[in-house]
Amino acid sequence: MMRSCRGYTGTTYAQPRHDVVDDLVHFGPGRTQCRVCYHAYARDWRAGRDSNGQRVASPRSDSSRLPVILDGVQELTDLISKTGYGTVVAVVAAHTVFLHPDTVAKTLGKALFPMVRDMSRRGVIDTLPSGRRVLFDDNAGPGHAFLWSARRRRGPDVQFNHIWNCADDPDAYTALWNLCATPAFLAKTTDGSNHPEVTAALRYRSHVLYGCRPAGTVEPAKPDGYDLLRWAAHPPVVEDLGHAIHSRLCLSAKSRTAIACRELGWLFSDWLPDPTI
Repeated sequence: MMRSCRGYTGTTYAQPRHDVVDDLVHFGPGRTQCRVCYHAYARDWRAGRDSNGQRVASPRSDSSRLPVILDGVQELTDLISKTGYGTVVAVVAAHTVFLHPDTVAKTLGKALFPMVRDMSRRGVIDTLPSGRRVLFDDNAGPGHAFLWSARRRRGPDVQFNHIWNCADDPDAYTALWNLCATPAFLAKTTDGSNHPEVTAALRYRSHVLYGCRPAGTVEPAKPDGYDLLRWAAHPPVVEDLGHAIHSRLCLSAKSRTAIACRELGWLFSDWLPDPTI
């Protein structure tokens, strides 16, 4: 069945009225334009242009003419230029802690706990579409995984970061090769939105140390200037990793991480429910 689209003529796009297949692939709900025409119109609207290319008032275009209150990216760059590090990625490398490779090797590349992130359902145990049973978490699990595997306690203004953003992947969410710790004031640089060079360096560093990455991802390439970076020291190797983590689970028996291990199992219980926690 076909449906008529009223078309759209804009600054870089022209399409008269035409017929399009009437389904959700081609028409958004409640639209009088097909998706292609609507997206062309939306691009012009977001840019504050009418169909003749003239500037028009819109909430976005009006606000875009206002000066920013503060440019955090530029502020950080300016600050770092005065420190001698030279670049943001050099500062991040010097202050980012990765676990010792011999500690991480004891996990054989596996995640520690049956958890994924879903802030709205934290504490709920349910089955993923893949059939895996997991507990939904609010980022506590990765922090526990990192600290307990380092035999350390958390200091002030520290953040644990995922190197690959795989919050819905139970094989990566609490995997030690996917975690690092940074001072909180540098943590924002690790998400890749404004500093992709930092993400690239962290991913390559993790791959060099541990040889692991999420399923379906390509091997990271060495970034330019990587060999000049100086990285923070690792915490010492934890020889009996399973025992060290089990002890902390028992001390935190009411935590969501402990509940997940008790109800669903964890790496060092061979993924069988662990009643000893």
